[in-house]
Amino acid sequence: MKRWLITLAATVAAAAATAGSALAAGPVQSTTQSSTTDQTALAGSSATQIAPSNENVSVRIFSPGNDGAVSQSNTATSTANASNTAATTQTGTQTQSACGCAVPVVTSGRLGDVLGAAMQAATAAPAPAAAPATQANEAASSGSATNTAPTTQTSAQQAPSGDGGVQSTTQNATTTQDAAAASEATQTQPTNSNVSVRILSPGDDGAVSQSNNATSSATAANNATTAQTGNQAGGGSGVQSATQDATTTQTGAALSSATQDRPRNSNVSVRIQSPGNGGSVSQSNNATSTANTTNTAPTTQSATQTGAGLSCGCTTGGSPVQAIGQTSTVDQTGIAASTAEQIAPTNTNTPVRIGSAGDDGSVTQSNDATSRADATNAAPVTQTAAQQSAGGCGCSGTAVQATGQSSDVGQLGLSLSRAAQEGATNTNGPVRIDSAGNGGAVSQSNTADSASTATNTAMPNQTSMQTQSGSGVQAVGQTSTVAQAALAASEAVQLPGRSECGCGGGSSGGNSSGPVRISSDGDDGALTQSNAARSSATAPNTATPTQTATQSQAGGCGCHGLGVQAIGHFSTIDQLAAALSAARQLAPSNRSGPVRYASTGGGGAATHGTGATSGGTAPNAATILRSGMQRMF
Repeated sequence: MKRWLITLAATVAAAAATAGSALAAGPVQSTTQSSTTDQTALAGSSATQIAPSNENVSVRIFSPGNDGAVSQSNTATSTANASNTAATTQTGTQTQSACGCAVPVVTSGRLGDVLGAAMQAATAAPAPAAAPATQANEAASSGSATNTAPTTQTSAQQAPSGDGGVQSTTQNATTTQDAAAASEATQTQPTNSNVSVRILSPGDDGAVSQSNNATSSATAANNATTAQTGNQAGGGSGVQSATQDATTTQTGAALSSATQDRPRNSNVSVRIQSPGNGGSVSQSNNATSTANTTNTAPTTQSATQTGAGLSCGCTTGGSPVQAIGQTSTVDQTGIAASTAEQIAPTNTNTPVRIGSAGDDGSVTQSNDATSRADATNAAPVTQTAAQQSAGGCGCSGTAVQATGQSSDVGQLGLSLSRAAQEGATNTNGPVRIDSAGNGGAVSQSNTADSASTATNTAMPNQTSMQTQSGSGVQAVGQTSTVAQAALAASEAVQLPGRSECGCGGGSSGGNSSGPVRISSDGDDGALTQSNAARSSATAPNTATPTQTATQSQAGGCGCHGLGVQAIGHFSTIDQLAAALSAARQLAPSNRSGPVRYASTGGGGAATHGTGATSGGTAPNAATILRSGMQRMF
């Protein structure tokens, strides 16, 4: 079909060249517009913390009173942004008011390479103690690379009634975009420690919040909006030729990694003959990584040709010819990779009471590793061609209308995501000796969550309309080719910790709650423990090409020439989708071992959950809509 379109274009050009001497003497209008944009954006960001430490020690001896809030933080923040923006506008207007020869107008523009590179790194030192009961070590990194190239080309040609004439419009737009964003956040042995000791010092403890967070985000986005518009209006027999070509190539890569190595939260509260309530305790270790790659190439091509046939007493010398060729090529590649890893994250809460009546506060402990990768390609292509010839009857010669539309879309999406936890541990071990009171609610969780999505969407829309008032030839050829490949892989892993001696695998990890009561009346709080590994991979391909062609001829009597109408539709769709998902748990553990000795009271409700969930989806959706209408009377 492509070869047929090329042959058709060559035939129309030959017909224009040999249409007769009247064409050679007629007015000439020529517009050429060319636009080339190359953009490359690189953004790299890294935030690293090695052995930051927050420590708060409060000791009271014969000192009644309440503890105040404590806020400690270590923060490393890095941000990198690289943006390229290219706005190209080309406009060509030609008008002839009488028969003759117009000076050709040539408009061309070139927007060269625009290279943006930005790297920023900032590291914050440990902050001093003060403000709410919060201890945090945070490493945050973000990398972003953005390319935007809106290209607009507009051409308008108008000629009065007369014999012969040539109108030619050529529009060419080429856009190449490369975006790469890499981000990394690393924490090595961050530690939060809170120690409160009371001896003969009644009072309440304040709330304690401890967290270690490693957050990484990488985004690569390419957006190329191409609009080509050509309008030709002629008043006599002659040649109208419009050629529109748009080529867009996009490549986006986003890599993100968040790693925590041995983050630790520790809260120790010791009371000796010091009645009072314990504050709530919240401990968390979070590793979050996100990578996003987005390629968008909306291409719009519109060509309109209007011929008024022979009038004004001009000599009949040739047949009107209208030819439109539209070609759109979009190649998109998106790669997104994300990794979130936690090694031996630990949360420990060990309140001790001796001769100290009071209630314990609620305890929340969590270790979360979350990774997400998304690669998205979108190519909405719109091609519109309208031809109208009012030759009328009694004219010698055959009017020709030819339209060739070609759309090629190639898309590749690759998305990889991995969330891993090794030796995640939550420990809660309150001890009461001769200390009446209730235990607070305890919630412990270890979660590894990974999601990967690769999405390809291609929606080419080809529309052609041909109208003739006299006899002639009408030919429409529409070709649509879509090739899509999507791969999404996701893995969520939970593993036990390594042995301390480094010889082989260990068995540490999981959730443990072991409250101990000796001569201490009271109720235990509710206990919730969970280990969850969740993984999902989705790789959808969607291709919905639409081809519409309408032809109408009103030959009538007295017309000399053939009446021919031909429509050719051709559409090819190749789709490949693969989704791989794995959720693995090796020796997850939930342990609850309450101990009571000479201690009346009830045990709290205990909920234990261990789950590994994996889901993979690879749908291919291809819907082809073709419509052809021919009318001759």
